[in-house]
Amino acid sequence: MRQVNQPTHRPMQAGRRAPWTLENLLSEARLGPYLAATDGSLTSALNLYHWNTRISAAFHEVLHYVEVELRNAMDRQLTAWATGLGAQASWYSDPVVPLRPPTRRKVEDARINATRGGQIELHGKVVAELMLGFWWSLLSDEYNRRLWQPCLQFAFDGPVRRARLHSELDDLRRLRNRIAHHEPVHARDLAADHHRVLDVAGRISPRLSARIQAVSRVPDVLLERPDRRSA
Repeated sequence: MRQVNQPTHRPMQAGRRAPWTLENLLSEARLGPYLAATDGSLTSALNLYHWNTRISAAFHEVLHYVEVELRNAMDRQLTAWATGLGAQASWYSDPVVPLRPPTRRKVEDARINATRGGQIELHGKVVAELMLGFWWSLLSDEYNRRLWQPCLQFAFDGPVRRARLHSELDDLRRLRNRIAHHEPVHARDLAADHHRVLDVAGRISPRLSARIQAVSRVPDVLLERPDRRSA
């Protein structure tokens, strides 16, 4: 049999380029807000960028406390309430709990995520899959009579104004999302944001607020913000 020589494919070589620089890797679009805040100084912009990552990390720590404790407090109260209504399943799936269709769709997404790979559905796993925006939505006007008045107002230690809590959580939710997507937060009133974290935590439980105040790195990192002309 005649042997046919196979063509040899050689990988194409990319054109020569200059070595990567940090500003190239971060991209002009990402560095833009930092350059604008530092009068166009690249060194100062990079210093501010680094500080933005540090303050974001510090806020991520305290927001972790708020998110986890908020969902646990609301979950416990919803569980007790649903049980009292005769629920035969977890509150998020039993029809005795009057969740609106958009809310139920979020629950179904969480249940799917919690059982990927053939995992058994566990109540705690589903609850953990429900994002901060989900719990925030349960405090909205449309759930005032459905959930707040008969149930959720009792999830918190002491009297809480639902509308104010909903508004403050919205601010924290937006901050959390910016941090999660590595966006700039340096232009925000971060001292006010930290006060809001403590205020919301205090509505959940004064002990939680005291704990966050004791461990938070935010005040110290705020004091270390670089000057706009720093080298």
